[in-house]
Amino acid sequence: MPPSKTFPTGLQYLPRDAPLDDILHLMKRDGAVVVRDVVSHSDLDKSYEEIKPTLEADAEWDGEFFPKETKRANGLIGISPTYVSSQLMHPLFQELSNHFLTTRSTYWWGDKKKESVSLPYVTSTVAIQVGPGARAQPLHCDSYIGHRVVDAIEQWDDERDLGRRETSIGMFVAGCEVYRENGGTQVILGSHLWSSCPSTPPPESQIINPHLQKGDAFFMLTSLVHGGGNNTTKDVQRLVWCTFATRGFLRQEENQFLAVPQEAVKKYDRAAQKFTGYYVSDPACGVVDQRDPIYVLYPEEVGSHGGF
Repeated sequence: MPPSKTFPTGLQYLPRDAPLDDILHLMKRDGAVVVRDVVSHSDLDKSYEEIKPTLEADAEWDGEFFPKETKRANGLIGISPTYVSSQLMHPLFQELSNHFLTTRSTYWWGDKKKESVSLPYVTSTVAIQVGPGARAQPLHCDSYIGHRVVDAIEQWDDERDLGRRETSIGMFVAGCEVYRENGGTQVILGSHLWSSCPSTPPPESQIINPHLQKGDAFFMLTSLVHGGGNNTTKDVQRLVWCTFATRGFLRQEENQFLAVPQEAVKKYDRAAQKFTGYYVSDPACGVVDQRDPIYVLYPEEVGSHGGF
């Protein structure tokens, strides 16, 4: 479906009831879009209380990717049920994940032609709090994690660009007002159309900083050049919730099977369990004893549905 209207150049800020086709159009055009009021303040506050002990206990990062003024809470599925219901399984994030990351292929099984459909699942979940004085992250594309190698194109084409296969998408939800001075994410719009490794580093002159209010969500293709910004304030802690999904046959960045205790996973419904990774990526990726890994959580159901 075409978008409902013509949009000007630059990052677009849409209301939460915006047509899905508008959101998809802008992500394909720019690599990113902001949707207002995706998560309620009450859900964000409750989620924060659930992760606060983990956030405060985080050790100082020893490396260059995160500034030392950063606190992280990883493995959010295991520590925040409110985050799971209000962000991870949010209908809009699920719709975007399914649109960009579902993989279909056909093959011969003897004399029968079959189709396999691999659905997306979680690749990482983390809440990041950046304190005053933090320096910006190096500009990067998270799609390098999936070894995505492509040439540059002028603009998105649905039929052709199925072959470019975006490896993942991200949703950044603002836990407070997020802006340039407190370390808001730096992005270069349109960089998702570049080759996976241009001949020169990303030009800083093209950087913009989305301005988010608490509860707003910044959606992006992970082929977009981005990175956390400089926090030049004296006393503002910038909090952002980061959720990423990837194709079902690709390895997760954050190993959910080790990061999230099985006892925690069992508290969720089947949809959340499958999105965490307890399902078979068609035709046979992720099995345990030649069965769907959901039986690891529910061994009493073995034999009720057969093999994969």
